[in-house]
Amino acid sequence: MQISQKPSNSSSPTRKQLIIIFFLATTLFVGTIIKVGMDHHWWLPETEIVSTLKPEDIKIKLDVNNAPWYELVLLPKLGEVKAKAIVAYREKHGSFRNIDELSRVKGISTSVLESIRDHVNIGGNSSPEEKDLTR
Repeated sequence: MQISQKPSNSSSPTRKQLIIIFFLATTLFVGTIIKVGMDHHWWLPETEIVSTLKPEDIKIKLDVNNAPWYELVLLPKLGEVKAKAIVAYREKHGSFRNIDELSRVKGISTSVLESIRDHVNIGGNSSPEEKDLTR
């Protein structure tokens, strides 16, 4: 009895190769779907801008007795060095009683003090009368 052998077609993939190709294609497809979903934030609700506020309309008020240096850096004309100097002065000499005491900190000139005056306060729970006294 003669056993006939089919000629091997080397260009067709084996079953094992087909499984690997299917797995890789599925992984690529699922990864693409996840990436697109993350880029478009599909899990977040849609938002709409309802205000015409400009960034310069938003006023920040920082308590110089409690704010860390990295928050004080947000103030106009204050860099990292001056913000750290305010914190160091506060730690060494205690809390500021009014905004004008900031001029005692090395590097805080009157122009810097005037530019940050509207953005800082002394104590978070000060009354309007106290805030007027600090000016």
